[in-house]
Amino acid sequence: MKMSAGGFTDLREKLKAMTPHREEQRSGGEKRRRRSPSDEEEEEEEEVMTRELEARKVKRGIAQARVFTPEECAHIEAKIDEVVARGERGLYREHTVDRAPLRNKYFFGEGYTYGPRLERRGPGQERLYSKGEVDEIPSWVHELVISRLVARGLIPEGFVDSAVINDYQPGGCIVSHVDPIHIFERPIVSVSFFSDSALCFGCKFQFRPIRVSEPVLCVPVRRGSVTVLSGYAADDITHCIRPQDIKERRAVIILRKTRPNAPRLDTNPLSPSITLPSERRHKLKAKRSHRKADPDAAHRPRILEMDKEQQRLSLFSRQDRRGSAGSENSWRRVDAASLYKHTRHTHTDTPSRQVKMRRH
Repeated sequence: MKMSAGGFTDLREKLKAMTPHREEQRSGGEKRRRRSPSDEEEEEEEEVMTRELEARKVKRGIAQARVFTPEECAHIEAKIDEVVARGERGLYREHTVDRAPLRNKYFFGEGYTYGPRLERRGPGQERLYSKGEVDEIPSWVHELVISRLVARGLIPEGFVDSAVINDYQPGGCIVSHVDPIHIFERPIVSVSFFSDSALCFGCKFQFRPIRVSEPVLCVPVRRGSVTVLSGYAADDITHCIRPQDIKERRAVIILRKTRPNAPRLDTNPLSPSITLPSERRHKLKAKRSHRKADPDAAHRPRILEMDKEQQRLSLFSRQDRRGSAGSENSWRRVDAASLYKHTRHTHTDTPSRQVKMRRH
């Protein structure tokens, strides 16, 4: 490689020598961006301390008790199997059963809209169904479960008016959520059956594939145990059940009390002139499907006019060859000059035809 008169073998070296201040600024910026190991350790310690403080708040809002013996659990689990069998036979009302992959819900006493059933997504949009939309709480839930919790002083007499049975298969889960504060009073009471599991707080879910972040607190939940959530644990942090914590079939009976002023869905029209939201959505869907039925309709007039123009040109070409004996494909040998002459003649002797164009 030849060296230039200035002693540089590369133009980049020459530019670097001419602008040394830029290199100093760049190196200084890199130094500023680099964080020392001590700074990273301090941030990690602060994060750990924050999580520990939050975990303590959560623990203060959790109470657990072992209430049911294995024999009592087996008796209650047989009753849960009967509920599942009745649901499979379609013996419950429409909104009593809610099915999802690896998890089925059975609402008794009171049911409410949530998740994909919401007309508007987001906290505070949940609504109770109208009275009678779900089945009443089975008598065995009162006799075998609720009465025992009242006797142990875990809930007051007459507290429960909503019982939900969640039936999980291995790998099932329920995403992070807070039981709707505007729907249910506190505490939230749950009783576990079939197998041991865990209740996690402060997790974040990601999907496709499903992934769950590290929890702020993970509480073991044993078969036959009761978990009571109140305060910070019920209102200020989400709770969930992760897929990795359901290794065997598990069922939980959730016992709650609805608020007297909890909002409800009004499924009865007030007057004939009022249209229900479901009816309005149906009409809109019909209109959208009508527009999508023929997506090429906007192009059809243009194609038809172009076809007509081509037919006119072909007609003039055949008239030019009239009287001559040719083969079936002899019209293909018409020279470009003749075709141009007839085309020009057509445009001068006949009114101009515009090709229709439609925007869409």
